Amino acid sequence: MSAAKPVLLILGSGSNIGQGVARAFSAKGYQVAATSRSEKPKAEQVPADAIDLHIKSDLADASSVPGVFEKVRQTLGQAPSVVVYNDDPLALSVEDLNRDFQINTASVLEAAKQAAAGFGNLPSSAAKTFIYTGNRLTDGPLPRFVDLGIGKTASAHLIASASEAYAPKGYRFYFADQRAPDGGSPNLDGAAHGKFYTELAEGTTNLPWLATFVSGVGYKDFRN
Repeated sequence: MSAAKPVLLILGSGSNIGQGVARAFSAKGYQVAATSRSEKPKAEQVPADAIDLHIKSDLADASSVPGVFEKVRQTLGQAPSVVVYNDDPLALSVEDLNRDFQINTASVLEAAKQAAAGFGNLPSSAAKTFIYTGNRLTDGPLPRFVDLGIGKTASAHLIASASEAYAPKGYRFYFADQRAPDGGSPNLDGAAHGKFYTELAEGTTNLPWLATFVSGVGYKDFRN
């Protein structure tokens, strides 16, 4: 019997990053599951040629996350070996701090816990990688994005802690952050995210939890 295909779960699929990541992992032989808030999402959000399973889920409700992981296990036959958290809080009211925090941090915590529990049941060859799509708000505040900054920086701390705590088990946690070549805000490139995320999952390089990258270049350290 041939080995089952590994599974990628995208929590919050979108028309740019979500689509690019789905296509990149599908091309690598992964089964791809993706969530969105819509019962029938647009084709550019969940491309039929790259998605094996779509699940309706609102990540503002952290209690819904375990059900997503269970649906993936039941439908695709195993726990995801790679999890990408990619929800877009700007689709919501920026005045609703509590809802933004639920999406950007509380549901991330629940997703990371579910991912780690599933990793423990996978073979040693599995990727066992959790990737959170971040941004440069970890560098400092931007007045127009206070809500988003609070959630992203809290999740960065969570990812850093998980990366250290689970390293002995071989589980990898990344806060992936695309930058412009000068370290500023980029024009987001879905295909570049897909390429970089597959490299993170394949473990071809030993990178820190804060995985900043530039389209067409790959990893670049902006901390100094």
